Amino acid sequence: MDMLRRLCIEETDFRLVFGRSQIDYDASKEKANLKAHGRSLKEALPILENFIFPINKKPFITHEPTERNGEIRHQHMGLDNEGMVVFFVTTMRPDETVRVISFRRASRKEREIFRAVIGYQEPQPAAGKQIV
Repeated sequence: MDMLRRLCIEETDFRLVFGRSQIDYDASKEKANLKAHGRSLKEALPILENFIFPINKKPFITHEPTERNGEIRHQHMGLDNEGMVVFFVTTMRPDETVRVISFRRASRKEREIFRAVIGYQEPQPAAGKQIV
């Protein structure tokens, strides 16, 4: 916490600190997320890593934090490997670990927000493939 104060970072801010942050997820939550959304929490890892190491910088936005179940949560939108907009939720642990809580395809409304903020238009689906 002393480091945050020195850097003028609020404890509730989403942050990835080069050399300190780790990214993880709960294995039991992974199964629930796969069942509910058909997406693995692991899919958030390269998106967050791109945020730390912006070699091939991809669009990424983070919403103001909210409190739920006694913890501060951050909502993010970014692009998966196919260029589709995804929505995911994280929380910060005291040791600078980012815990991925949920990961899914962004809803139509969320994709519209992403396009309005970033200006990114998703690629059109291949013939015969429907995007929800």
